[in-house]
Amino acid sequence: MASRRGLIIIMLLVVTSLLSGCWNSREMDDFSIVTALGIDKAEEEGRYEVTIELVNPAEVVGGEQSTSGRASTTTIYSAKGDTLISAIRRVSQQTPREIFFPYTQTVIFGEELARSGIEDIFDLLERNQEFRSTPRVLIAKDNSAKNILSILSPLEKIPAQKLVKTSKVSGQSLGETLPVKIMEFVKKMTSDGIEPLASGVSILGQSEDGESTTNIEQTTPNSLIKSEGLAIFKKGKLMRWIDREEARGILWVINKIDSTIVNLSCEQKTNAISFNVTDTRTSLRATEANGTPSIDIHVKQEGEIEEVLCKMDISNRDKLEQLEKQIEDNTKQEIERAIQIAKEENSDVFGFGQVINRGNPKLWREIKKDYNDIFPEMEVKIKVDAYVMKTGMKTKSYNQE
Repeated sequence: MASRRGLIIIMLLVVTSLLSGCWNSREMDDFSIVTALGIDKAEEEGRYEVTIELVNPAEVVGGEQSTSGRASTTTIYSAKGDTLISAIRRVSQQTPREIFFPYTQTVIFGEELARSGIEDIFDLLERNQEFRSTPRVLIAKDNSAKNILSILSPLEKIPAQKLVKTSKVSGQSLGETLPVKIMEFVKKMTSDGIEPLASGVSILGQSEDGESTTNIEQTTPNSLIKSEGLAIFKKGKLMRWIDREEARGILWVINKIDSTIVNLSCEQKTNAISFNVTDTRTSLRATEANGTPSIDIHVKQEGEIEEVLCKMDISNRDKLEQLEKQIEDNTKQEIERAIQIAKEENSDVFGFGQVINRGNPKLWREIKKDYNDIFPEMEVKIKVDAYVMKTGMKTKSYNQE
């Protein structure tokens, strides 16, 4: 139902354009709506391979009443070219209608291309008036964008919607991925004192198993799309993947955690207590000593106990304070590890440089040209305050009863 509603929204936008005079009825039949754009590095040096996902509106909106006889709601086309625009135009040679990009939901880059650099590609995406700045940027982890777009997924009729929603839900529930729009990525890539991040998507199973409609006709699909990891960039190039707690460490710092579960130890038993973080706020402050900058990070967390698999009496205030101290230590360790990784890659994904510039513009002007040497050695102080606001409906675990 959700996927059908999403495509109906797209179709309503198209209809709105019609009613406003942007298109006439004849022109509407001449366009194919692109919901996803995949860009890969071709085997031939200096060439691109472009993959587009075109939606079949009648199949989506018509649902079970569709008379088209097709099972797939989308069609994938690919072509190669010496430049990105030439590859896109060669794709148009295969399609019966003119390709229409304004409703594109995501742009996916293959990992090989991302590692070689994607800075120049955004020139076309920003320069061409058909492209909007709102599609999500995703990186195909250990794979190509073409393979990712070829996977048919259950529950979502349109693979592009599956990709966007998976990344969003993963970020909201686990706090390990980050939805990033093209305009946000470009702004960080072209700004001083900060580097961009992007979420990764990977394939569970074999990619060829997910290209057939049988993949969505089974209770256990052979191939699935998974939102996984954060991609760290430096000057437009993918430098490193980070996952799980290390990825969460970055998101703590940049204040992008909506909700996440922190597993705690109890009575020498690991992962015995689950703490659900429901609210987090992070503040960054730059300080200076003898012309040398440093950063103070202060994280405040609130949440509730979700699960207790030990005999701890969580109604005891002293015990709760012990848990709060453990939460603070865990978060601090995750942040320290994330900062260490960023320093190893010399990629300021936290925007410490911009924090320095906002707090002390004069100092930033003095150190800006040497920031690549300063960032890896910069002192960072971390303070975390955690508060257990709720302990659930029970104050004692079943182990105590």
